[in-house]
Amino acid sequence: MPDVNENEVEAVLARLKIEFVENARDQLDDVELRIDWLDSGRDISADDLYDVQRNIHNIKGQGGTFGYPLIGRIAHLFEDYLENAGGVLVQNISDMRAFIEAMRAVLIGEENYSTAQAESLLRSLPSGVPEEFSAQETHNVDVLLVMNAGLQRRMVAQELLSCGFRVNRASDCMGGISHALDMVPDIVFANYDMEPFTGMELSRVFGSIERLKDIHFVLFTSYDREDPHLADLPENVSVVEKRQNFAEGLSELLMEWGVFGKMAS
Repeated sequence: MPDVNENEVEAVLARLKIEFVENARDQLDDVELRIDWLDSGRDISADDLYDVQRNIHNIKGQGGTFGYPLIGRIAHLFEDYLENAGGVLVQNISDMRAFIEAMRAVLIGEENYSTAQAESLLRSLPSGVPEEFSAQETHNVDVLLVMNAGLQRRMVAQELLSCGFRVNRASDCMGGISHALDMVPDIVFANYDMEPFTGMELSRVFGSIERLKDIHFVLFTSYDREDPHLADLPENVSVVEKRQNFAEGLSELLMEWGVFGKMAS
């Protein structure tokens, strides 16, 4: 097997990075074109709407791989926004353009963003909180849902959106850690049954990281607090049982914490 020249590897990586930037710009142009069609009153098809979401999803998946983790995170928030706000709709045009502008700016010079600047940019992006809740004091509370995509996550997200919270999502524990390190949410809600490790193990990881250890952590589980499955659960982790009174238990916990207008500035 021939020796791999380090300079050749670096050249390949540099070329791939350039190709990613070119492709991402093309994909953003494509997204913006369809948004312009929507803004002009032109009828757009289901395929056009799918293309918008497909392009954003591709940028999300490739950003970190090719050295642009911040643009990948913005694309992830864009996906969360579309889910929160009901999709690619005419009333969302201004917000969608804000995401596009942010990604274009990052493509020009991601390396120039400090950690604090990147976090500030991410927090400045639209959240998709329903308009009727946008004036509530709670709209500055950032929550992260670490749950598999599906009906259960949609139901929990809707419950939290109805409180006026900014809701973001991660489909696995590693994604949850990555997102939390980027934005440091006020509250993390995690399912017990997650991959590649359980939500309880995830709570221990958060407790061991200085940047994350003070985040409120809620574990959704079918076990009660005294169940042997939760024997090693950290004392500061709250449990909400997934039973008929789930919404009531969640509301009581949030009221106890005083998050309605008191958690975020």
